[in-house]
Amino acid sequence: MKNNILSNAFLWMFIGLMVCFGVSYLSTFNMQITTSIYAGFHGYAYLIFFISELTIAFALSLFIRKLNPILAKILYLVYCGLTGLSLTGIFIVYTSTSLSYIFLVTAIIFAIFAAIGKFTKIDLSRYGIYLLIGLLATFILEIINLFLMNNTLDMFLSFVTIIVFCGYIAYDVNHAINDNYLSNSENKGIYIAFQLFLDFINIFIELLRLFGKSRD
Repeated sequence: MKNNILSNAFLWMFIGLMVCFGVSYLSTFNMQITTSIYAGFHGYAYLIFFISELTIAFALSLFIRKLNPILAKILYLVYCGLTGLSLTGIFIVYTSTSLSYIFLVTAIIFAIFAAIGKFTKIDLSRYGIYLLIGLLATFILEIINLFLMNNTLDMFLSFVTIIVFCGYIAYDVNHAINDNYLSNSENKGIYIAFQLFLDFINIFIELLRLFGKSRD
């Protein structure tokens, strides 16, 4: 049963990534969509998308037990699509070779830490609080650095963020195996897929910031 749930979660994570990057690609090369994102609703469209992302993220995190399985899947796919909209422009800013390379590296990192989470004999649930503290600390420092604009600190925070989300990959997979926090197996698969999708995307973005090559 646990292997089936994990397989289902990985399948939905893959679908989510395809939706995300598909939407990002289409919105990047469709000026009408791009204009709507950044200038629609008197310039507030991007803010609306961002708030919608947060709302769905909270809904999936807090109310996953109560959600109808079909609604949970729809919300998950909508979230992936909105994430793709937020990544509008990356196919113009970065070279296709760079994007492919970073995606491959992210996939390898993901596979390694997912395997660690699955096959380790250690219950990683005790480390969740440390990962959360690390994530909050980097988030606060990133806000501070918006004013400081220190490139060295920005690079350091990117590395720390990657390390934190690598830890989250192992934690989320391990937690899925060792904890029965959801009685509905369909929703459990979607919830795990959502968490792993976030881990993958955040690592991809930070690696892109560090090593991505922009077009001339």
